Amino acid sequence: MGKERASSLFGARACLMSKEIDEVLGSAVANTVAAGLYDNVVQAGEINGGVHLHPRADSRPAPPGHLPPRPRAFAGRERETRLLTAALTRSGIAMICGAGGIGKTWLALDWAYRNIDRFPDGQLFADLRGFDAAGEPKTPYAVLHFFLQALGVESGRIPLDIDGMACLYRSLVAGKRMLILLDNVRDIAQVTPLLPGSSNCSVMITGRSRLVGLLVQHDARLVPMDVLSAADAHSMLARRLGAARIADEPAAVSELLDSCAGLPLALGVVAGRATANPWFTLTRLAEELRDAATRLGVLDEHDPATGLSAVFSWSYAALTDREAETFLLMCLAPGQDLSLPAVASLVGLPLDGAAVVLRELERVSLVQEHVPGRFRVHDLIRLYGIQQARQTPTPHGPETALRRLADFYLHTGHIADQLLDPDSQPVDLEPATEGCQPAALGSRQEALAWFEVEHSQLLAVQELAHRSGWRQHVWQLAWIQHAYHWWCGHLHHDLTIWQLAHEVVRESDDPVAKSIVHQMLGYAYSRLGMHRQALRFVADAIHFAGATGNHAHRAAAHHAAARVWGHQGDTVEALRHAAAALRIYRVSHSPLREAFALNMIGNFASRLGDFQLAQRSYEQALSLLRTHHYRPGEAMILDSLGRMAAAVGHTEALGHYQRALVLRQELGDTYAAAETLERLGQTYRALDQNNRAGAAWRQALRLYRTQRRTEDADRVESQLELLKAGTATVDGGSWG
Repeated sequence: MGKERASSLFGARACLMSKEIDEVLGSAVANTVAAGLYDNVVQAGEINGGVHLHPRADSRPAPPGHLPPRPRAFAGRERETRLLTAALTRSGIAMICGAGGIGKTWLALDWAYRNIDRFPDGQLFADLRGFDAAGEPKTPYAVLHFFLQALGVESGRIPLDIDGMACLYRSLVAGKRMLILLDNVRDIAQVTPLLPGSSNCSVMITGRSRLVGLLVQHDARLVPMDVLSAADAHSMLARRLGAARIADEPAAVSELLDSCAGLPLALGVVAGRATANPWFTLTRLAEELRDAATRLGVLDEHDPATGLSAVFSWSYAALTDREAETFLLMCLAPGQDLSLPAVASLVGLPLDGAAVVLRELERVSLVQEHVPGRFRVHDLIRLYGIQQARQTPTPHGPETALRRLADFYLHTGHIADQLLDPDSQPVDLEPATEGCQPAALGSRQEALAWFEVEHSQLLAVQELAHRSGWRQHVWQLAWIQHAYHWWCGHLHHDLTIWQLAHEVVRESDDPVAKSIVHQMLGYAYSRLGMHRQALRFVADAIHFAGATGNHAHRAAAHHAAARVWGHQGDTVEALRHAAAALRIYRVSHSPLREAFALNMIGNFASRLGDFQLAQRSYEQALSLLRTHHYRPGEAMILDSLGRMAAAVGHTEALGHYQRALVLRQELGDTYAAAETLERLGQTYRALDQNNRAGAAWRQALRLYRTQRRTEDADRVESQLELLKAGTATVDGGSWG
């Protein structure tokens, strides 16, 4: 139907209605039109000629300006701002993703106001309430209706179906330079009808879910958001509270920042509380947040409906039962992050099933894959999860799951430890809890890499085992780390874990556990120069080892005593224990341990000036180690041969040290490599190769400092100072 025909019919109907009204009311007013009628009808009585209504010149709607106010306390986010600019420049659609309270909307608004001149045709904004106290997300139908009205379409002319609305919407924004900000989106179905067809428009989308489909189908670019850096968090608090108030209490500010863990919403709550109570010191506010068990409640006090717990609950409510259980268990798990295999054992799922659940948790930003393959929960989200776990009864409670996790670390660590120290004392582990799946490791390098990544987790899991009363786990978790600590020089951690192990075996009647714990605690004290304590523990170790009736444990106890006496300076007593260890190793057919005992005998013989005995011992040891292809032991003997050569002349020492260093660096044995570097520097110095001596000593110094070996670091630093002054001395180093 054409426009003129429609208007004529409408006019005819208007005339008929007019006559009916006249008859009822007796009105004298009538519309009489002698020519064609177009567009609107007016009540005007009798008109001669046609009626033409012309729109006013200013009837076009003004460009929409829907943006909420600019966030005044916004601070930092320079990296995210650059990513957002690049994303909108390249594809025109940016997806800002992150946890609740992380500051997604603030970033989008700050960017929008900074760049508002780029959008002269207006800015559209809609909160889609994907995760919101209102419960139901806003439908794209409702948002399109609102957008069309903002673009000047009268309600009566808006199509009734969503496809028609979307087509009209895209037609109206085509060719226009507009910004469209879709906030708090839940899923791709909610946002797809709201995307313009024109490349002139820019679209910013914020949400907790990573809408992968949006990235694939529409070439959107992801802008992930993490917590604020310490500097940015400090700036945000200073903007809200003023620089003077911040400067007055620096210790309290530091504690507040730690409690808020970089979450902008938490910082905003703290700032609001401080502003509302200007007579409160920041120290008092920091004290209120000090207890992790009550911290979330304090942060919720300002408005329970929109506080942190409420914000987190909207994500939690979107989870399936399996996802919710996994999330809660991850919150209860010790440490900072978990690998996929660890999560699989924690929840008792196959790897692929655990991966699917983790992807969903990451999609709604409750869990973050902060490095490839490792997943963490933000500190405050973790507190929310712990709170929920206490309120959510389960058939078996979390104990079984946490036991599976402890078993994962114990059994995987045992595999790794055997790769590093294949001929160590036998330790029998209990079978892993059903559902636990230890990781598969196939080489020494994989074992070292696993320990390097999981070291802090192992310490945390041992603490969990101690709190839970799993005594055997406590000392065995210490045992599986002994070779790694030895290789990498984690001396203080080594002492800590064996002290904890000693607590749980003190009342034990297991002589194997007591023997091993006392041996290793003796080693730990000795390597830190605490010789009196070390001697006491290795003496007890020999006593407990005798009660085991096991050759391996008896030999290991004498081995430990030999090292401790050697470190203490009693070479004769050290040699006696080394010889005792050698005899037992030979009886028990332990060739690698036999080689280690021979190396100790060579070292002590060299210290006593018996170089013939030392040479024979080293040669026998080297033959055993090469026969069994044990390269760490070969490096050990080469280093010992270097020290013996250094005692009688430096020509051969240089070659031995160089080969030992190459092996130790290839193997990742940084603890021993530091000592070889120090001795190599001494050899270079004796040969007047001062530049090479300085380079070797500087490398050794870096390693000693990293390993917190203060005495060793001080000694090398003194040598470097003397070298610089031209008066460095040559010391053959210690034997042990």
